[in-house]
Amino acid sequence: MLRMTSTLKAYSTVAPSEVGESLFEDRKSQFFGFATHVESAEEAIEFRHRIIERIPAASHYVSAWVLADGTEFFSDAKEPHGSAGLPTLNAIKGRELKDVACVVARIFGGTLLGKGGLMRAYTKVASDALDAARIVQRIPCRSLEVTIPYQLYEPLNNRLATWGAHVDETEFAQDVTLRLVIPTENASELVERIRDFSNARATCSLGTEKLRFL
Repeated sequence: MLRMTSTLKAYSTVAPSEVGESLFEDRKSQFFGFATHVESAEEAIEFRHRIIERIPAASHYVSAWVLADGTEFFSDAKEPHGSAGLPTLNAIKGRELKDVACVVARIFGGTLLGKGGLMRAYTKVASDALDAARIVQRIPCRSLEVTIPYQLYEPLNNRLATWGAHVDETEFAQDVTLRLVIPTENASELVERIRDFSNARATCSLGTEKLRFL
């Protein structure tokens, strides 16, 4: 059986609307780490603003992000060059994540940590925030509309999850129409399964491809 190929690339990211958080202390300096899903530089900047509002006592707000289009950004936020933003960015890249922003807010404790100490602190707190976040896959998927007689609805619906299909919507009219989301690589196989299961009584229509969280 031929598998459908995709022009889109799967990638890992932080689950939407979730924030991974961490705290690291070194010689009375406190480092608060936050990691979240973003899909643009504007969203990443807005996330940084939210952290500033949340921790107004911080002296530095270091940020970094990596987008799915290849855009990368980091800022040392007036920490010594290369001691803060780049370690934060590398924490994201080291996990091969995309569409992710990480912000570290530092409350200065009165003791200078030196460049090496700062690099270790920012690496740890960013890494811990990313590890605290729930990581999900965003994969190429096709929409699939399936129309079946009522008597086939429950038997088919009970199997779809085990076949890797997600039901987005169900419409009950003269027949039952299921609007599914399926991984592109499994699309041809799933259409064939549904047709075989229904003895060719199901009508299947594949739609456009998009990246979806599944």
